[in-house]
Amino acid sequence: MRERYQEQGAQRPLSADRRSLRTAAVLLAFGFVFSVLVGILHPGREDPNSHAAVFAEYASSPSWTAVHLGQFVGFAILIAGLFFLYQALRVEPGMPGWAGRSAAAAALVTLALYGMLQAVDGVALKRAVDAWVSAPEAEKTARMATAEGIRWLEEGARSYQDIMLGLTFILFGIEIARTARIPGPLAICWR
Repeated sequence: MRERYQEQGAQRPLSADRRSLRTAAVLLAFGFVFSVLVGILHPGREDPNSHAAVFAEYASSPSWTAVHLGQFVGFAILIAGLFFLYQALRVEPGMPGWAGRSAAAAALVTLALYGMLQAVDGVALKRAVDAWVSAPEAEKTARMATAEGIRWLEEGARSYQDIMLGLTFILFGIEIARTARIPGPLAICWR
């Protein structure tokens, strides 16, 4: 059937892969909502640039690492939704499908960067601020410097992860526009 549509120059019908499209929509929505809900549990009422205040808040949080694990799980569900979207788009081999394949690769890189970000923020930073809080007075300055270094590593990881997430969405948008097989306002705009 795929060959027949390609020979005629027509686009493949959406109905052939509605299950993947529905699964993608559910995973994308659930991953987003789950991440937001877990994010509500994230401590951080203090100014993040006031390191002494915010680090003391982080150190007193018993759920810090669990919240970051939950954020990673929510994001992984969202990325799984993008892979179901990739499947629903039925990306063609060769040059026509470059954006779709690049989007899938960018999604994997984004997930890896997000995992690194959550490891740095949820585990390394927590251990550093706990060490700072419990350190003897003579070691506090060095422990604070270590925690600040980890905070800056976290900020760097987040910036690269944000760039890759943006690139992932742009590439998926290009593939959706190219195939114009997704129903709704986006597809109408690109026809």
